[in-house]
Amino acid sequence: MSAIKVLGINGSPRDDSTSARLLLKALESARESGAEIRELRMIETPLPPCDGCVSYYGTCNLEVCIEHGGEVVKEVLEELIASDVLLFATPVYWFGPSGLLKNLIDRMTSLEHGQKILDGRVGGILCSYEEEGASMTISQLFLALSDMGLMFPPYAYTYNRGREIEDDTEFYARQLGRNAVEMARVINGKRWWRKD
Repeated sequence: MSAIKVLGINGSPRDDSTSARLLLKALESARESGAEIRELRMIETPLPPCDGCVSYYGTCNLEVCIEHGGEVVKEVLEELIASDVLLFATPVYWFGPSGLLKNLIDRMTSLEHGQKILDGRVGGILCSYEEEGASMTISQLFLALSDMGLMFPPYAYTYNRGREIEDDTEFYARQLGRNAVEMARVINGKRWWRKD
């Protein structure tokens, strides 16, 4: 079996954010577990907003999304499709993910609507916050990503309050990286979406 490909999706607009540092811990652990890792910084890859084709036109798929979004949307969505594990990192903004990450999640509807292209991928969530909202952010992401076909290993999320990463949070981030790679190996590309 070829190396597991892990994509870390950084939804923070800041260079050295807590979210970015948490993601780095998870990615380091994934690499130590034998995975190929890559980071996608959404601030460096700004996506045009979703046009809402699923509700407005009644159609939403990868081809339509690329047609409406252009080359940057094509590159980002193809990167997601090519990965076995997707780790999402975000600060909490008003009880939800950052606008950068939410914009990506909206665009990912084109991978889900009627196709379930990400079916069988492994997911994980890391977030940082100053006030309440971490559980709402994680829940919001779990709901969307699960419906897109992502599966989650044990200890599939972690969150940190403040700028300094706590020891327990770092432990969970590293555990997430390791467990996600192991789960991807066990799943081994199995697809779960069936309409029979």
